[in-house]
Amino acid sequence: MTATTICSPAVFHTPQNPDCALARASQVAQRADFHRWQVLAQAMDPELDADVQIAVIAKATGMASGYIQSNLVAMETLNALPLLHALQEQLCHLDMHRLRAIDSALSVAEASQLPALDEELLRWLTPTKAHQSLPGARAIARHIRGQLVIIDDTLPEADVPPPPPEWAYSMRINDDGTADLYARFDAQEAVAIDSMVRALAAAEGISQPQAHARLVSGDAQTRITLNLYQAKDIPNAPVFLPRAGWLSRAAGNELANQATTVREIDQMSTSVTTAYSTPEAMEAFIEGRDGTCRFPGCGVSAEFCDNDHRINHAEGGETGPTNLFKLCRHHHNLKTAGRVFYLQDPHNGDVVWLLADGTYVTDEPTGPLSAASKRWLQTVNGRKSARDRKARTRAQAQKREERDQS
Repeated sequence: MTATTICSPAVFHTPQNPDCALARASQVAQRADFHRWQVLAQAMDPELDADVQIAVIAKATGMASGYIQSNLVAMETLNALPLLHALQEQLCHLDMHRLRAIDSALSVAEASQLPALDEELLRWLTPTKAHQSLPGARAIARHIRGQLVIIDDTLPEADVPPPPPEWAYSMRINDDGTADLYARFDAQEAVAIDSMVRALAAAEGISQPQAHARLVSGDAQTRITLNLYQAKDIPNAPVFLPRAGWLSRAAGNELANQATTVREIDQMSTSVTTAYSTPEAMEAFIEGRDGTCRFPGCGVSAEFCDNDHRINHAEGGETGPTNLFKLCRHHHNLKTAGRVFYLQDPHNGDVVWLLADGTYVTDEPTGPLSAASKRWLQTVNGRKSARDRKARTRAQAQKREERDQS
């Protein structure tokens, strides 16, 4: 029996740090848990009732039936991704929470899309450097959803969206005299509404629920700015809206057609100002590059983060993308207090965090302007072009055959 090594032990995500005793112990426990679910999944008999078999497992382990079912389905999905499965067998770096996130995000994917998604997950979840931050479950799910939006061009642009479910809007009265409102929207619409609520609340010094009530009742109006990101060197490139992610062609085109200002944002990568505050265009670039707070594992959206001067402005640090990084208020305070410190790789935008115990963690930018996102779009566009060429070749061959037969 031979083992296939997909990545070198010289590169690893932080949970696989060979020099960390806690990481090694956690890895032993995680590998044992993964092996348990492998055994349980393989033992499931398709000829027998699944609920009965799950009940037997629940009785033996004390785990909830829903949890067992979710994990078994996640293992089944992993089996449908042979490249990722092989990587997981080698590294065992994905816990069941992350595997469930992969399964949930892929639940809407077509079988024909799985090979491309498998290749991308292998690329994205394979460590390329030492002490690399491992994406969390939410980040993985968000990445897969973005993949699906971009590679799924089977829907026509005029496709009519399905009607919302009956429970898309509801109200519940609480015992203390308050009430909760629930509503479900398309992601891009929800981002716009939430942005208006936050803007009005900040402008008038009122709570966000009060701002929401004023907007709904028509007592107030506000204007907002939404930054959309779209590559101009890629035909029919998708549109990215912060917090909502990559949008469908129809939704992206609708928002892009409403844009009042179009900027060549890449030129901001080398811009510098002597002022402390960040100019609007530079702010848009940094937000689009970083995506989220740059502290490893923090998922706070970049638009809600501070711009941190890595080298303090008062100490000569410039205000520009090479010295500005998005940090949520909590991690900004940690850095300002000197409890953590980071360095920046000017070539790829990576941030290397130096921690109090002497170790370090590398964080990669995740926004639409990051180098990884640009490479990904180019790869997807190349695949689409190759597929379109094959489709045209087949169509032309079929026409020639029909002509010859006639």
